[in-house]
Amino acid sequence: MIQSPQIIQVLNGDAVHEAKVSWWREGARWAVDITSQAFEPTAAEAADAFEALCVVREALEQRGWRIGVTGAQADVWPSGMARDQGGGLRAYRMTTDGIAGLVDTFQPVNPTTVVTVAAQRAETDRLYEEIQHKNQS
Repeated sequence: MIQSPQIIQVLNGDAVHEAKVSWWREGARWAVDITSQAFEPTAAEAADAFEALCVVREALEQRGWRIGVTGAQADVWPSGMARDQGGGLRAYRMTTDGIAGLVDTFQPVNPTTVVTVAAQRAETDRLYEEIQHKNQS
């Protein structure tokens, strides 16, 4: 599992900037903080690190930013167990055939490969339904 903090890339339009994403546990909750010279520091707390990341992403998305971490890719979403037992630090990569494996939520990726939280939720819901349908057949 990768360690906090990580240097990542963030995207706004065609402009790519460097940023630092940090995550840590605060009591029973998780905190995520993203800092960059390109925008004001943005932080959130939630029940798990993945959800805190989603809250930070949604705040930055309103200003056009995309965050280059695996946990922001369209086909990545944690299970309830990954959230409860692992704090949302790892998530599943989903395909139409099933679960392709676990990935680190905060692994740096090219920010052109990520989507909004809403688009990610829609795509992982679609993939989950397709997997369920195949398993029932």
